[in-house]
Amino acid sequence: MKKAWNNLRILIAVLFIGLLCNACGKSDGPVMGEAFLECKLNGELHKFNNVTNANDPPAEEIVHFVVIGGWESEDINKSPSFGIMLVSEENISEGTYHVAGGSLPELDGQYCIQLYEGENHVGTECFSGGRSSDTNFTLNITSIDDWGVKGTFSGLLRDVDDNFIEVTDGKFAAPYNTNL
Repeated sequence: MKKAWNNLRILIAVLFIGLLCNACGKSDGPVMGEAFLECKLNGELHKFNNVTNANDPPAEEIVHFVVIGGWESEDINKSPSFGIMLVSEENISEGTYHVAGGSLPELDGQYCIQLYEGENHVGTECFSGGRSSDTNFTLNITSIDDWGVKGTFSGLLRDVDDNFIEVTDGKFAAPYNTNL
């Protein structure tokens, strides 16, 4: 069972990378209509409404993972991004999921900023929260259906230098990625 669970984690990571790579080449698709992802970071409103979408539609009756992401600007190579990932052996459904520095549930929020010196990309600074110590993350799924996933979120994220960002008033409506 543990090997199968590890294989599922690898599959989810590959699907998430595929989702992000697929989104890089798309200018339409699941970003249209109701799609949005926004929150306040340390009290300042940020909208990650470019290429906002969720993972592929579930292939099974039991939903084992939910991945949501979006970028602040159309140039996603330079844009700040926000992502949420929830993984569970149990069926994921409407409801509230919370983690505070523990290992379960496997829930993480991540805010990343691309760092440039002139036109040269010099790195990425990410603030993560949920399962990391001294952090927390709450995801409330209000709808999970054939269209995608909707809900709210909040938390406390930290970077590798122990700088913190408080996430408040988060909300999203992310259609499933149907273009892979």
